[in-house]
Amino acid sequence: MDTSLLALLEMADHATPATPLTIDQSHESMRVHRACSIDHCRRKALAFNTLIAAGRIVPDSSRQR
Repeated sequence: MDTSLLALLEMADHATPATPLTIDQSHESMRVHRACSIDHCRRKALAFNTLIAAGRIVPDSSRQR
């Protein structure tokens, strides 16, 4: 993936992005923020919900968020 420095800095931010994430951006956000909780990292929460809506993630019903 050829990514500019500005895009990498934006990806590292934990705040909600200014624009909706694409499926690819959501996957990348999940990788970059894998240590983050979706309760505390707005970018990961948005990525998680985007991937659920796209059918790419099916949450485990036995787990608490």
